[in-house]
Amino acid sequence: MEENHKALDLAKFKGIIQQESTRMNLRSYSIEGESSFTLALALSAAIKKIFFEKSETTFSSEPRIEKHPITQFVHRMRVDAMEKFNATTACATVHFAVNQEALDRREYLLMLVVYLEQRFLPEFLRLLQYPYIEFDNEAEVMDGCGTVANLIAGQYKREMIQLGYKDLMMSPFESYINAPPDGLAIPRGVEDKYEISFDVEGTKRLVVELVTLDMLPKWKTIEKAAPKRILIIDDDVTFIKIIEPFLKSQGFDVLTANNGAEGIKKLKSKPHLIVLDIQMPVMDGYEFILEKKKVQEVEHVPVIVLTAREGMSEMFKVEGAREYLLKPFQPNALLKSIQRCL
Repeated sequence: MEENHKALDLAKFKGIIQQESTRMNLRSYSIEGESSFTLALALSAAIKKIFFEKSETTFSSEPRIEKHPITQFVHRMRVDAMEKFNATTACATVHFAVNQEALDRREYLLMLVVYLEQRFLPEFLRLLQYPYIEFDNEAEVMDGCGTVANLIAGQYKREMIQLGYKDLMMSPFESYINAPPDGLAIPRGVEDKYEISFDVEGTKRLVVELVTLDMLPKWKTIEKAAPKRILIIDDDVTFIKIIEPFLKSQGFDVLTANNGAEGIKKLKSKPHLIVLDIQMPVMDGYEFILEKKKVQEVEHVPVIVLTAREGMSEMFKVEGAREYLLKPFQPNALLKSIQRCL
């Protein structure tokens, strides 16, 4: 496990691909036109890296990677999550496309499906240092499974960039219990999927499916623009744990602060946008906005205000807030607000 946390060594990684392709007797592999199996191995590496960094527990064996035909109906993948564990199972999906417009048109290049047995999901979240949930609370279970899917998708996206693939746009997660009623939209023309199974303490606990086109867009040898920097100021640790990896997966550089006073200190990093909670200890959001006005370099940096209290939007807009979101909200709502501000 010692090497799992390091950035992927491309030459070594391709050697592993060649060996595994031969072992599994896979067709259509080539170094130049890397197959979907390459992407399956990268996904396995990304998940192992998450466990290495976040959990004191390691997987008890190497992940199993299997190729299966997709059961389709009208270009949608049939899903029966209970087949994975022979028990009630939560599943969550994340789609990838070349940009937001392609996502909106459902022109997908790649899809991940994450499966977790409902009874084990609270323990799995605990292993990843997330707050405890009740396994019999369906809303918490679906949100928890979606959180794991977001975490995996974000790490996978970063590993793909290491391998030279383009920075794809990632959709918000969608989650279900046992099966999505109408199946799942998949990239057109794809007939197979890769199923990757992970054991914890000798028992299968996590299954992730990859549905992808063989050829994904890669970067040309040009320098990419520096990512936009977002400063999140919020004392809600759970909120930060969900939103920070989500925004990083969308290509943003993210800084965090637990109150307004910490936020003022981090203004020297010159963020392009500030996401600001209102009710915080030490210095609340309203005081922060007043102090920010005194810092000339960031005086005009847009602010998105977050609050659980209704009826305050006009007051904060008067003070210079660009947008206003009422908690709770889905990560995608914040993403759209950020896109409007930037």
